[in-house]
This record gives sequence, structure tokens and C-alpha cells, in this order.
Amino acid sequence: MAVCGRKIVGPVAHVVAVLVLAQALAAATAAANPSDPPYPIEIRLPADAVYDRTVGPDSAVTFRHATHVALAGNRCTGCHPQLFQILVPTRAISHSQMDAGRSCGTCHDGRSAFGVRDRQSCASCHAGRRTARMAASDSVAESAGRPARFRGPKPILYLRSPASPGGVTFRHATHVVGTAGCVTCHPRPFAMKSSGPLSDGAMHGPSACGACHDGRKAFDVGDAKACERCHAGRRGAP
Repeated sequence: MAVCGRKIVGPVAHVVAVLVLAQALAAATAAANPSDPPYPIEIRLPADAVYDRTVGPDSAVTFRHATHVALAGNRCTGCHPQLFQILVPTRAISHSQMDAGRSCGTCHDGRSAFGVRDRQSCASCHAGRRTARMAASDSVAESAGRPARFRGPKPILYLRSPASPGGVTFRHATHVVGTAGCVTCHPRPFAMKSSGPLSDGAMHGPSACGACHDGRKAFDVGDAKACERCHAGRRGAP
């Protein structure tokens, strides 16, 4: 079997063939039934991979297949076999590789997703190894109806401007609770990278915050009584 001009044999070829066949079946199903999910076939994903050999447990990176598959439209071929070989675990990835646009840096380039060179995004990956104590704490919080400890991007501050009556602090931890996770907002309506606020009130539109803050999924961005819930120091509309 050949993929991207390379001949693949053995068990790897079998896995690739299964993935390609699954996607073909999914595409045919979606064409016949447009209202059905685009990928109805259940995917059994590998366990999370933790990288801490060079950075230590406090700055460890945990790679989750579930997150990346969801962001890639439930496709394994987004990364396999071209970037990473299937059935051959990647034991170590150097930052020099990523900085040069290889490995994770192929997508985390500041355009498709937040860049590996962006220092403000370091904590998005280097969140540290999840210890047994952290897991127990998360379990207690969830059983009590509280959100588990969030390990992800830090809050983003949008300063007051002509388009904003008051500063807004966006917290990922707040928005990820009760949702499907990162895929709820990424890569649509927001690209998986850091960016400034849209101008002329476009943040309220259906292609930004208004996609969920529509009065049904969440409080309406047009509700004058809700302004202060986002805009610090703003007490209602004029």
C-alpha cells in the first residue's frame, strides 16, 4: 500500500487501510444522510502520552489523542502516518524540531494552532504531570458538582477600547465546564491561537461570542442587564 508516495507494508499498512476505509464509509454515510454525524464510527484511541524526560514532572506535556482527533474532524490521518508513524510510539520530541516546523510544529505554527514559539502559550502544553493527588482532588470536586482543576491556557485580558465599554477577562476554565471541551469553540468560531478582540462589536456576532451567548445556550450578549458579567466596571447598557 502506498500513502503520500511512500510504500507501507506489514501491520502498519493494515491499520492505515482500516483508517482509510473507515473514512470512506463515513463520507458515504454523510452523503446519504446529511443530518447524521460526519463520523459515526466509534474510534478507540490510545492512552494519553506523557513527556517529562527533559522538562520534569512539573512541566510535563500530556498529549491527548481525543483532543486532537476532535479538532481534526475525527480524523487520525491528520497526523498519521506522515508526521508520526502508527504503532511506533514517539518517545521524545525536541523543541528544535517543533521550532523548525516539524513534528508538533507542523500545525502549531501560529496559524493553524497556537505556535510552539509563542511563550504565552507554553502553559497550554506544559501543564505538568497529573499526580494521584490531583486526580483524587478532581474526583472530589466533580462529585460535589464543582469543576475539576483546569490545566490549560491562562485567562486572556481584553482591555477597554472604543469597541468595548469595559475590560473583559476571558477564562478558559469557566467556558470548558459543561461543554464538549476545546472543540466547542476551536477551531470554530475561534482559531486555536491567541488573538485580539474583533472590532466594531463583532465579538457579539454569531461568528464569535454570540455563537453561544444567544439567550439560549448562554446569556444573551444583547441583554443590557448582563453587560457587567463580562465587561468589568460596566453597569448595564447606556
